[in-house]
Amino acid sequence: MARQWRMTVSFSKESRYRNITATADFRRGGRATPVGLVGIAGAALLIVCCCCLGLFIGLMLGNGKSALQPLTANLPGLGGPTATPTVDKNAPVPLKKPGLADNGLEVTVTGIQRPLKVEGNVKLPPDQQFILVTVRIRNTKNTGAALPVAPSDFTVKGDGGLTYAANPPTVTIPKLLTPTSLAPAKEMESELIFQIASDDSGLRLQWKVGGATRVFALE
Repeated sequence: MARQWRMTVSFSKESRYRNITATADFRRGGRATPVGLVGIAGAALLIVCCCCLGLFIGLMLGNGKSALQPLTANLPGLGGPTATPTVDKNAPVPLKKPGLADNGLEVTVTGIQRPLKVEGNVKLPPDQQFILVTVRIRNTKNTGAALPVAPSDFTVKGDGGLTYAANPPTVTIPKLLTPTSLAPAKEMESELIFQIASDDSGLRLQWKVGGATRVFALE
């Protein structure tokens, strides 16, 4: 009778755990994304960004800049320098705003007093009154000769169509404008008196310099 051999194979808990762990690691490794593919994709994205940036800079520096202007015209700070509006020298200059003449003199009407009450024995018709106009005159040039200024350069005109000369001889005040010359970069403040019709309105100061006249609104 032949002998029967029996073989028993056993595995320890540590061996089973190691086998399970190794199998799980192997399966997860099979699903991992290759590192080289990620690097290639990143490099391609970087190249595309650099090309777009180079194209934009080239358009801005070259002839393509004009094509971008319609796109950036409405964006703050990207529409280019704003053109300075041309001053209309025929339009009346508002009160306390400067008016510049072609010779470099600048006049600003800083105030008006209507009526001007005069003390003393000054005879004035009942339908007339005095007004006082304060002006600041400045020579805007930094070099050159002094520029002449005279009260005869100024007149007042109203809606009634009458023109009034400056500084009637019947009234004198300390700061009354007299003929003078203003050196470069210098300024002065003086006063002008006009005798006008009491019912006149829309008064405007007219300043004649050379062949041009600047008009200043007084009311």
